[in-house]
Parts: sequence; structure tokens; C-alpha cells
Amino acid sequence: MLHGRASRGERVLDAGCGTDRHAQALIELGCSVSLLDASAELLAIARTRCPSAPAIFGDVCGFSTDAPFDAITCRGVLNDLISDRERDDALAAFSGALAPGGVLVLDVREVEDSAARADGRTRCVDVELPSGEQLRFSSTPRWDSGLIEVAETYELNGVSGESVVHEYAIQMRPWTRGELQERLERAGFENITIGEGVGRTTSDRLLVVARTGPRT
Repeated sequence: MLHGRASRGERVLDAGCGTDRHAQALIELGCSVSLLDASAELLAIARTRCPSAPAIFGDVCGFSTDAPFDAITCRGVLNDLISDRERDDALAAFSGALAPGGVLVLDVREVEDSAARADGRTRCVDVELPSGEQLRFSSTPRWDSGLIEVAETYELNGVSGESVVHEYAIQMRPWTRGELQERLERAGFENITIGEGVGRTTSDRLLVVARTGPRT
């Protein structure tokens, strides 16, 4: 994976894959993709999308693999790691799972622009499902002592008028460029580049590409 671009035949781990809307694109490029997630439910959905991809049930802060990967991708998941120890453990796990010269590609939230967007305003999206049901998703982000506190509500209105509401509270801790550089170097990564997120309509994301150094 040169400069974060996948190459045919490479072994790639999608770490914290969730339902995995992205692994299929890597598979179509000829990569051998494995899936990693700590949620059995999300991993099951990812397997239906990518049935040929081996699945690893485990946490990004510590997991085992039978052979090193050429590349690891991780999108958004590292924002959910609140403590310093979790962040160091995850990057150390990635370093240990990569072959020498292997590539790590991260998509994370950036502190300043994330704080500006966490303004306490509620944002809503309405979706009509193929079944005829109406789904309303609302999200209210607030900034509190370096963390984004997000209140999310999913309201599903059935065709017969019945309504089901699910509410969730989420915490995220964005990253600074300096923290990324320091923690990646401590985990044994080299050739670190940190730039603006790709394919985003907002400026609160960072795209990070780094390589593991030679094993000693």
C-alpha cells in the first residue's frame, strides 16, 4: 500500500470495521481483506457484505492474528478511545500486527474544528425506508473538557402509526496533530504524514498515513 493506496495481493486488516461499507472496495482492488470488530452483531453484518473476508472478533486495543498484515485501515474508531492508555495500546497493537514497512491508514477527528462543530445544535435527518417506515435520526453534539458528548435519537415510525425510539449517549475524544505524531512514533511508526481528511465535506477530520520501521 503505497502512500495509503491499496495494491493487488496485499493483506489488509479493516480494524473496527463495523458493518463494513468500505472493505468491498479493497476486495475489488484485489486485496485480501480481514475484518476486525469488538461487536459480534456488526461483524455478522460485515460478513454478509464481504463473505470471503476472514473475521476476527476482538478489540483494537489488543487482538491476535496468525500472520502480519501489509496494511491496516482504521476509520473513526480511535476517536472512541478516551484514555491515553487505550490510545497507546491500539497503536501498539497495530504496529505489532503489521509486517516491517507495513502501512497504517487512519481517519480521525481533529480537535479545534471538532470543538467548533460541537455547538449544542440538534441536526436531524429523515429517511423513508423501502418498507414504507419513516426513520428520523437526530444528533446533538456538545463540547465538554476536551470531549465531544453526543446525544443521538433514532425514531422509527411504522406504516400503521406505531413508533419506536432508541436513545444513545456517545463520548469521543478528537486528536491533535502533535498527539498523533508522538504516539505513532512511540509505537514504532515512521514516515508519518498527517493531512486533511479525504472525501469529507467538513474540515474536522485528519487522514494519517504511517509505516512501521524495521524489526530489531
